[in-house]
Amino acid sequence: MSELQLKRVTREILDHAEQTLATDKKLPRIVDDYFVQRLKEDELHHAEVDPRLYEGMRNLVKAEVLPLYDQFRQGTARLRERREKRTVWHYVIGTVCAFEVLEAILTHGRSLAPQILFPSVILEAFIGFIIYAAAQYIDDVRIARARKRLEKSIELLEGRVETDVNYDQRRELMDADVLRAEALEILTHYESAQDFWRDYRRVREADPTVPSELKSMDLPAFHRFLKYHVEGELSKVARQQRFNRLFIEAHEVFLSRDPESYALKMLKEAKS
Repeated sequence: MSELQLKRVTREILDHAEQTLATDKKLPRIVDDYFVQRLKEDELHHAEVDPRLYEGMRNLVKAEVLPLYDQFRQGTARLRERREKRTVWHYVIGTVCAFEVLEAILTHGRSLAPQILFPSVILEAFIGFIIYAAAQYIDDVRIARARKRLEKSIELLEGRVETDVNYDQRRELMDADVLRAEALEILTHYESAQDFWRDYRRVREADPTVPSELKSMDLPAFHRFLKYHVEGELSKVARQQRFNRLFIEAHEVFLSRDPESYALKMLKEAKS
């Protein structure tokens, strides 16, 4: 998350969207293009980049941030439109006309004398400019408050995302350590790699998910490894990931036992 901070990513995407006046339909495409470009740049500057983080962040921005930004744009649309249409001359001329009419009525036309009219017009024009600036400022404050609410929502979302990512990373590391220990425990029951791979194939093809299926296989070496499989705590995808990890860990152990000939033996058996 230190490289991909949600708040920074969102600011860059939304700034680009506002500068290009992107429509709602174009926003998802802007998000996709941003992360493709960002991944390419980071791959050039860093030795290792995990594409899963970029894909996860891309999906998060599209699912969580874009709806928040859409609410912000809808909530400030009237303010933005009114601000863009507002002109300084409208306020200056309007203020001058209003004051001069009022003064003419109150003074019975004496305020229209040149020695009074010109200083009054200058003062009234200045007042009109002040009113224009105040109106613009009020709209700017309202838009800024709405933007602050958007940023606050993104900050809260970023805190939740960081917690989820840290949890997933820790769990991934813990699962890897647990699987390594489980693999070593299973392999203590096997002196021959061929015997292990024979039983591994049986277990993987059967993929037992209930205790009775495991018991019928009569493979005590795998009982501890398959504990979570038969207790219904893992999905099919999660079970396959554990089998794949065991596959890799077993090869590493057998290679360490017989670094000279294990790989060649496996290649010969696969060929035959």
